[in-house]
Amino acid sequence: MVVRRAVYVLLFPLAFLLPLWVLIGRGILLDGIGWDFIGYLIVCPILFVMLLIIGGLVVWRPGVRQERAVSGWDAALLVVLWLVLIAAGFVAHPAIVAAAVVLVLAAFWFAVWELVTEGRRRLQAVMDDVDATVNGSRASVPQRPQPVDIGEVIVVTSHDVTDEKD
Repeated sequence: MVVRRAVYVLLFPLAFLLPLWVLIGRGILLDGIGWDFIGYLIVCPILFVMLLIIGGLVVWRPGVRQERAVSGWDAALLVVLWLVLIAAGFVAHPAIVAAAVVLVLAAFWFAVWELVTEGRRRLQAVMDDVDATVNGSRASVPQRPQPVDIGEVIVVTSHDVTDEKD
């Protein structure tokens, strides 16, 4: 749960810092100023927008906002993506770039799928409640027990409760 909450907290700060890291690490320090730097100037803002969209889709889910933690699959996918982006700032290898592109696309479509799935689940719960209400009972709302009339009750006590002045 700690990792899931940490990923939730780091969603938006890392959406800003990781593209900046790739731009500084690859574009300036390792490749220097030139055509590669122009490429990084184009790619890093796109990466920034994609990370913001992924973070927005994840946070848009009501379950994530209530728990203030992402799901386990979200956490695993995002941590791997972040590690690949950190590595992309250090190493110039086409496999790392390909892995980063695949992971960004996978994280985006996974976030969309999770959002749709949770929305469908919540809508189904509402529709079940509506259906149960129309049929005369409530499905998900706990009901109070109805009072039961058991007739006349005789109470026996250990002392006399009648008025002696009668």
